[in-house]
Amino acid sequence: MRGLLGFVRGLGLDEATVREIYEAVGREAMATGASDDDRMAEVRKRMLAAARDG
Repeated sequence: MRGLLGFVRGLGLDEATVREIYEAVGREAMATGASDDDRMAEVRKRMLAAARDG
């Protein structure tokens, strides 16, 4: 999580948004059996989308 917070500092997302995205993707990854790499890629993708849409 700490590494993700560094990633999003430049995006202007707050920690609550980052945590919400991270936890949602984590739940989905557990349900589908996604790999850690796929999970982190999805987290980054959603954070970029949140920054763009926010």
